[in-house]
Amino acid sequence: HLKAVVFDWAGTVVDFGSFAPMDAFVQLFASEGLPLTLDEARGPMGLPKWSHIEALLALPAVAAAWQARHGRAPVAADVDRLLARFEPMNLAAIGAHAALVPGTADTVKVLRGAGLRIGSTTGYTRPIMDVLAPLAAAQGFAPDHLVCAGDLLHSRPSPLGVYANLVALGVWPAHAVVKVDDTVPGLLEGAHAGCWTVAVLASS
Repeated sequence: HLKAVVFDWAGTVVDFGSFAPMDAFVQLFASEGLPLTLDEARGPMGLPKWSHIEALLALPAVAAAWQARHGRAPVAADVDRLLARFEPMNLAAIGAHAALVPGTADTVKVLRGAGLRIGSTTGYTRPIMDVLAPLAAAQGFAPDHLVCAGDLLHSRPSPLGVYANLVALGVWPAHAVVKVDDTVPGLLEGAHAGCWTVAVLASS
């Protein structure tokens, strides 16, 4: 009795391993004199990028380096500035990490053949998705609806992104929908919405 599937993007349907944002985070923090490993950068994966940066700044080693460099703890304006620097770095990496995860196009074709609608949510902002979405569409992934970080008052792990998909797709109830994601915040987004929730374990 399923009616729709709502997919995450990076690490779920494109960019196996979610390398585009991770490379950009490591590059950004290195340029600020802040220590950050690739594994540490992955920790808050799935959050909107503003919240992701905020969480990285709270890591003990990063927070100590920031305090030593600036003489104070980071504030919201610092996160705003870092996000403004992050987005161009992320955009520059998108093209090299835009390949569909193997099987994605065939899976969507099967789902559409069964009459299901295809929605999507992402921790990426709209400007980033304006670049990524056409690259994915050319390979066979073009969902019926897309909700980006910043489109709604509250993003993941709130259920609002999934709800926005249900409204746009004209689909209900929530338990007739599957949310597919490779991150904890994205899975909580589906669980909080009352959807079937499927975790992709072998990506990011």
